[in-house]
Amino acid sequence: SSRAADVATMSAATAFRVFIAHRATRRSPPRGPARVHAAAGARHSGIVGEDLVHGSSLTSTRDTPAHVPPASGAAAGGVPVAAGVAPEDLVHGSSLVATRYAPTKQPSSSSSSTPDGAARGSGKPIAYIAPTCPFAHKAWLALVEREVDFEMRAVDLDDKQPDMIAAYGVASPDAGSVAKVPILIHDGASMIESALCATYVAETFKGGTDILPANPAEGYVVSLWCETFAVGPPFFRALRATSQSDVDAALDDLRATLRRCERCLEIAHDRLGPDGMPGPFVLGSKYSMAEVLTSTMLPRISVALGHYRGFRLHAAAEEMGLTRLARWMDASMDRPSMRSTLGEVGRVKGTDVGSAFIDHFAKFVSWKGE
Repeated sequence: SSRAADVATMSAATAFRVFIAHRATRRSPPRGPARVHAAAGARHSGIVGEDLVHGSSLTSTRDTPAHVPPASGAAAGGVPVAAGVAPEDLVHGSSLVATRYAPTKQPSSSSSSTPDGAARGSGKPIAYIAPTCPFAHKAWLALVEREVDFEMRAVDLDDKQPDMIAAYGVASPDAGSVAKVPILIHDGASMIESALCATYVAETFKGGTDILPANPAEGYVVSLWCETFAVGPPFFRALRATSQSDVDAALDDLRATLRRCERCLEIAHDRLGPDGMPGPFVLGSKYSMAEVLTSTMLPRISVALGHYRGFRLHAAAEEMGLTRLARWMDASMDRPSMRSTLGEVGRVKGTDVGSAFIDHFAKFVSWKGE
């Protein structure tokens, strides 16, 4: 079928452009170039091309600084933050920065190789994170938003290091369970489960952005959003589908979930009342745990479903008239913490971030539309 042909020829770079440059999704997927890899020290334009930076309202002002400082631990030699996502000369001027919806200062992370004892003794957290995993990414975002000086230990889920397995075993109530990420170690205590680790970080460390709800009313809205944003099940069903009818059913469920998310944002923003600050996030102008705990699925859905199933997330939201959700997606993807961590995905995996995600989710895909 033409759909299967389109999916088969969609490159990793093209798949990721589906989200970042969503205006370009109304054109046919380009035929030809496969994955784009950057040479050592070179600027990487494999994900966002200058001609594909979208012309939405987010680009209407040119207030963004000329560059965003790279996260701690990034490669030297001028490699920009979010290498493989948006080179510093292509970061668009966003009205989010002008209106202070997003910080102009890039939070930093650390990926040093401090020994266990030194890290525990100084109170410096250790975070075991598989960079391509959407669940580990939640704790990672919280650490970066709170500007925590932490030691990141990248985990290969196909070859887990013994100390990672041991750390998980200490924290898991099920002694026989398979070790998963994230794992957070702080002051000698091991912690597991993505939402719990992210919440611990938000409550324990006081630097950077205060991502916690300010009161029970905000807490309710954040919880309602997290319950509503149940995109994981239809996402994985679409990947695991064994026929086009299964794919279509899963994508219909995903679209229904997106419609509920639009309604949830309407409810959340109405609760802010006339005195509430307008903004794209669940809590209006305030970036919070609502985004930390949910937005990590956005680039995975965009890349994996774009590549394997021809589903274009942002285009789907626009076609359904989900204007609040489209704005929320743009704002969440524009967040400096999202950009910097996605850049680290490419750096750690040694490839562009689109290819990294496609490779990560390949294990879920058996039927490719032949």
